[in-house]
Amino acid sequence: MPEIILHQYATSPFSEKIRKIFAHKKISWRSVEQPVIMPKPKLVPLTGGYRRIPVLQIGADAWSDTGIIIRKIDELKPEPTLYPGGLTAAADTMNQWADRRLFWSATPVIFEKLGAAVPKEFIEDRSKMMQGANFGDIARNAPDSRNQLRAFLEILDRQLASTPFLLGGSFSLADAACFHPVWFLRAEPTAFGLAQKFANLMRWFERVDAMGYGDVHPMDPDEALKVAKDSTPATAENVDSRDPNGLEAGTRVSVTPDDYGFDPVTGRVVVSTIHEIAIERDVPELGRIVNHFPKIGFRITSV
Repeated sequence: MPEIILHQYATSPFSEKIRKIFAHKKISWRSVEQPVIMPKPKLVPLTGGYRRIPVLQIGADAWSDTGIIIRKIDELKPEPTLYPGGLTAAADTMNQWADRRLFWSATPVIFEKLGAAVPKEFIEDRSKMMQGANFGDIARNAPDSRNQLRAFLEILDRQLASTPFLLGGSFSLADAACFHPVWFLRAEPTAFGLAQKFANLMRWFERVDAMGYGDVHPMDPDEALKVAKDSTPATAENVDSRDPNGLEAGTRVSVTPDDYGFDPVTGRVVVSTIHEIAIERDVPELGRIVNHFPKIGFRITSV
């Protein structure tokens, strides 16, 4: 298996999802600690401007967003599976629900109490990611979010009354995805208290928490950039001739998240499949880099 490098930071909930998948698959990986807020001078050259965490790096290829990172990990090491019993649609759907609904119901509840202690620089950084919205106002949503979060947690608790994991007897992508918002609640005791009222949920939480992070070793950011510079992208051209928008290899496009962190990455199309878009960039300090993104959750625009 090639050397797997994850650009992350310790308190990142979405990195936690990937760390649990590494543990499940018993993967050896290198951890590059990146800043929580901008600037990120030792990440952006690799990503082309994308600033969200985590980012997976293998040589001169980089995968941005957990949606495509998970697919790459599963390609490299299919077993043990993330889809026990062939429940692919159930696991993938729960993954998207956890990211877009469960996580965003937890966030206002956490920051309702933590907001006053959060540095101004963090608030300003996250506000820029939300384009015009003030992240400092997010706590105003806490009452409604608390209602939704409590209901979501009860749904999970009810499922876990009859199974040790969310899709049955084995760990799955659904567990990694639903674990990280609950793990994030632990940052604020009152918020985590909502989850602690559900006994089945807590037994599951402790079971997943105890899995650890796999075989991890730290890596300096400069070393990771050197790996990219000394490598050649391993991605072969692969463009679906049935692409519904007629996208062709070599087309210059920008790729942008559709929810927050609207930093476009621009390059030439190398891969366009049902689930993936990959673009090649020429980076003065690194050479050729190929950046991979999921199609779900991203916009692709010809430039």
